[in-house]
Amino acid sequence: MQRFPIAVAVGLLAACSNAAIPVVETSSTAIQAAHRGHGSPTHKELSAADLQAVAQVRRATAKFHDIEAAKAAGYDVQFPAGCASSAEGGQGFHWINNGLVDGEINLLEPELVMYEPQPGGTMRLVGVDYVVPYVEGSTAPKLLGRDFAHLPDLGVWAIHIWAWAPNENGMFAPWNPAVSCENA
Repeated sequence: MQRFPIAVAVGLLAACSNAAIPVVETSSTAIQAAHRGHGSPTHKELSAADLQAVAQVRRATAKFHDIEAAKAAGYDVQFPAGCASSAEGGQGFHWINNGLVDGEINLLEPELVMYEPQPGGTMRLVGVDYVVPYVEGSTAPKLLGRDFAHLPDLGVWAIHIWAWAPNENGMFAPWNPAVSCENA
């Protein structure tokens, strides 16, 4: 019976829409280096509390399937610039709301939204990213009991939630093999 909630969650993840925007074609090994180790260990089995939290994130970010709505809400700068991918999978384009970047973590107000480029220049919302500025000597913040990863090249602590794209490596894994920058 524990697999049923996972199956429902995966089904919900697949039910998202695309929004049309032009795609800026960029790629960088610096992006890959900055995201190496990003996130927490994989968590293939989610608790009921995790599933409830992810459902809350989906409700809070559903309006961002339309990237223009995300931009209007302040997610209007790519950080880092370009489409992030590695041999382990992709992350897509990250759009940050700089007004949310501080030492606070609010599950329902992620600092970044992530999009996978689609054929024809559309973008598909795949997840969210939480960041906290790195302060020398600080300890990793936590979200839902999971440690953020230190990304020294970007000067932040960060963690993903793959709220809108199933990830065989786990909901909080750094890379998603199902997400690609092929259409960037």
